[in-house]
Amino acid sequence: MAGPVFPPFSALWGVFTAVSPFAWGGLGCGLSIALSIIGAAWGILTTGSSISGAAIRSPEIRSKNLISVIFCEAVAIYGVILAIIMSGKMGAAGVMADDGTYPYSLMAGGYTLFAAGLTVGLGNMACGMSVGIVGSSCAIADAQNSSLFVKILVIEIFASALGIFSVIVGILMSQKAVMS
Repeated sequence: MAGPVFPPFSALWGVFTAVSPFAWGGLGCGLSIALSIIGAAWGILTTGSSISGAAIRSPEIRSKNLISVIFCEAVAIYGVILAIIMSGKMGAAGVMADDGTYPYSLMAGGYTLFAAGLTVGLGNMACGMSVGIVGSSCAIADAQNSSLFVKILVIEIFASALGIFSVIVGILMSQKAVMS
């Protein structure tokens, strides 16, 4: 195999600059919502199936273990909150230059919103998965010994803090985006 394996960077830069910064920002909003919902759904699936199975042995755990499902639903809400913040940043329409390119500040704003959405989406997906795993363990342990519920619930709160951290990082990132 002869020749370069990858195209020159200038060709890749041409591809990235040809895409509208509003498309990058919109993709960031979509990733924020979609990945957060995937993480929440994964956590609800994991927790819900364990609650259903453990409730056969010990039916009284059903209602108090629903807190794990609520923690998972909060993960999806985190993604929606950040998507609303980011879509507010994309309100003003930018002006293209005569040569068909966008100004640097508009491009940087679009890339920043894309990165913020990706960060929040991936962080919330990891949060939903971890809350689901810990919630599943909480339901199974609670069915065996009800004194373990509060102890494992504290661990679940630590797992849900991962989503809050990603939202804080996403808000800090999106504050710097200027789409005008």
